[in-house]
Amino acid sequence: MNLLINLILLILVLRLSFDKKVMHFLVNGRWPGLIIIQHIVFWLVFLSVSGYVYLNFWDLKEAALRLLFMLCINIPVYLLCFSVLVPAYYQTKRYGEYVRYIAAIFVISSLVRILIEPQLFGAGIDGGYLFMIYLMQIIIILVPSIQGISKYKLIAERELAELSLRKKEADLELLKSKINPHFLFNTLNNIYSHSYATDGSSANLIKQLSLLMQYTTYEISKNTIPVDRELQMIIALSGLYQLKHGSGLDIDLCFPDENLFEIVEIPPTIYLTLFENAIKYAAMGTDKSARIKASVSISEVKLEFCIENSISNKIINSDATTYRGVGMKVLKNILENHYQSNYSFESSNAGSIYKAILTIHL
Repeated sequence: MNLLINLILLILVLRLSFDKKVMHFLVNGRWPGLIIIQHIVFWLVFLSVSGYVYLNFWDLKEAALRLLFMLCINIPVYLLCFSVLVPAYYQTKRYGEYVRYIAAIFVISSLVRILIEPQLFGAGIDGGYLFMIYLMQIIIILVPSIQGISKYKLIAERELAELSLRKKEADLELLKSKINPHFLFNTLNNIYSHSYATDGSSANLIKQLSLLMQYTTYEISKNTIPVDRELQMIIALSGLYQLKHGSGLDIDLCFPDENLFEIVEIPPTIYLTLFENAIKYAAMGTDKSARIKASVSISEVKLEFCIENSISNKIINSDATTYRGVGMKVLKNILENHYQSNYSFESSNAGSIYKAILTIHL
């Protein structure tokens, strides 16, 4: 009866020890030493209950020796479960191996006690003491396992909560970062309205710049945008170059007016990157012989964008009006991730002419 009462007391203490609120307090970063205190509290309670039970079976000397032998077996088992098995197998989601090792440790530690204790202390093991051995080994394995798992789960929950908070803060910062561009767009539109009547070329320049800024601020963060929107950006960028160099650039854009362009969507920048690449290697605005020709077509089964440009020996540096695209390498990664095998990209270099054809299968 005394044994049962003490075991119930131990279980109640353990239950309180692993309460979620208690564990949350213990794993809080401001109190790292309390994890050690939790281990100490468990061992004090465990030793107190075990010592009381042992004294009911044997005299003080034999009870102390048996208790010391039990500790020599169970302290390494406790540390092995908490410090090795939980991090190595449970936290890495290798649950099958974790259960097998726990079961093996229980069997081995129980057998060691059952086989060696009678030889050391010269007494047999009756049914009650055998039950106590099994119960002790279960507690010694179960407690550090639950403790390690609880600590792992609560730390994971805390990290998830911190990530959620950081995401909210990042979203707020992103929203704040878009406020100033929004005011700038309104200002540009107002300037465009006032300058349209007096200077049409300046008004057009402001309009194209406003469109590109809206694209780089809002559209580029989307997964997909209408084809028509992407083509508008190419026209806007082309218009900026034409205005800058007096409309003398050889840029031929063949973009038919198709309703499907407003319905079919593509990842942003995939056409604009090819156009920017053509501007760069044709040395548009620097090389008088530079030329670019771009066209797009659509059918029920495919969307095809074709661009060709002259290749100049001159090198130009992108200035403030140049939209810096994602680059050809990243472009191919975007196509692979979005379309897998449902696209083709062909390029050729015939002398001083470079040609690229991007076909997307619908």
